[in-house]
Amino acid sequence: MVQARNVAWVVSGVILALPCAAGEGDAAPGAAYLAVVRGYADTMIADGTDKYGDITSPLFTSVLDRTTLTIPGELPEMKDIRKSDRAYQGGNPMHDECLYLLLYELSDATGDARYREAADASLKWFFEHAQSPATGLLAWGEHLYWDFKREAMGGNDNHEFYRPWVLYEASYRLAPETMARFAEGLWEHQIADHEAGLYSRHAKWSVHGPGTGAEFPRHGGFYIAQWAEAYKRTGREVYLTAIETLLDYFERVRHPVSLALPAINPQNKDDGAICWPLSQLSLAVDLGEGAGKVPESLGERMRATAQRNDVSFLVLPHDLSAPQGGFIAWARLDLSDVVNDELSQGHTTCKTWGTGYGQTTNAGAALLCYERYLQTELPQYRQLVLDAARLYLESDPDRGIELFPGALGEAICLLVAAHRLDAEPQFLARAQVLAGEAIGLFWDDGPLPRASTRTAHYETITRCDTLARSLLLLWGELNGRQMPTNYLDR
Repeated sequence: MVQARNVAWVVSGVILALPCAAGEGDAAPGAAYLAVVRGYADTMIADGTDKYGDITSPLFTSVLDRTTLTIPGELPEMKDIRKSDRAYQGGNPMHDECLYLLLYELSDATGDARYREAADASLKWFFEHAQSPATGLLAWGEHLYWDFKREAMGGNDNHEFYRPWVLYEASYRLAPETMARFAEGLWEHQIADHEAGLYSRHAKWSVHGPGTGAEFPRHGGFYIAQWAEAYKRTGREVYLTAIETLLDYFERVRHPVSLALPAINPQNKDDGAICWPLSQLSLAVDLGEGAGKVPESLGERMRATAQRNDVSFLVLPHDLSAPQGGFIAWARLDLSDVVNDELSQGHTTCKTWGTGYGQTTNAGAALLCYERYLQTELPQYRQLVLDAARLYLESDPDRGIELFPGALGEAICLLVAAHRLDAEPQFLARAQVLAGEAIGLFWDDGPLPRASTRTAHYETITRCDTLARSLLLLWGELNGRQMPTNYLDR
């Protein structure tokens, strides 16, 4: 068993010391986890907001020096993170989405309204300032952010979702017109061909500039989720037209035998012959969630499309019998074989601890299965969740690689999910061991987590917020509060 260092620092005025197997000697179940989470949240509220440039704001900062709690003078190097994806000198609410959820959940759990108020203030300011006047798209996601020093959109002008955006209640409460216009902007400026439903995951933020040839299924699901919510809120028919157009596209390009969806576009000979099973499963989750927000006839179409995605995902030979196994991440479109050539770049199956651009851990893939199981109750998804969780009962975090906080967070969340499905005490016990391990690895000397085991700064792109929220989830589970998993890293 890998042993974590003891952790000791001041959190909310209290000296915290945490052993590897968290919970040993704690006054209340998971008390240390709640202390770590509150210390993180308190620090971000007090010192992690925009204090730069001519205009200060309550928007959270994406990159911080963990000692000075300010933006570092230079962007710290990270080998496996693309520079074009990083929000240096600014803030990106999509990178911070789990932080916002954490703040709302902290207020619910503790009765302290400060956390909810901070999240509201941050989101409200962003929605009021970061929407493109030309397209209605927002300065967030994979390549965009709000630049604190320029007081303007930062990035390469390409709008692309980083995660699904699920904060509907808060978003529409704070900025209903902004969100409705954003949903319309996705139709008018992200979808290039309104007849054929062709689109690209990239579109211009500042001017009309949609593309085609990158019709990732998961991104189509992100758009459909926004349109379904917008229709529920406004009743505008344009959102139904948008959903129907993408459903038509997916059914048109679906393989007639395997039922798999192409990874990108069948007109591209190479990529059109490939499917990304997790991408189409992510689409199924968004279709299942959105189906109840639209007229029943369209909802049934959405459910039928999602069910065909289930068939093509569940027939794959996902092998979770050993730590070196994993979920199938790439496959031929006809599902005749998994891909193991230059197209997949060696990423044929998910890894237990390793993650990076375009890669998901086994825990992450299993959590996506869990989200779909909650919608369908298909026993095959339940079994995949439990099989994946058992991998993490014996597998310790791989210190031979650069570990990201999100990978530990996913493992903890998965073990909690497995406990809910099976009630085996070993799942919750193991989650506590990994929680202690994670705190020792990432909160070694202060209230903000490290961006990775090989860097000393804080940065949300490595999903520090996912890890922190997993600790709150575990605390809730230990104290009879069943909080939602809301797996967003898909």
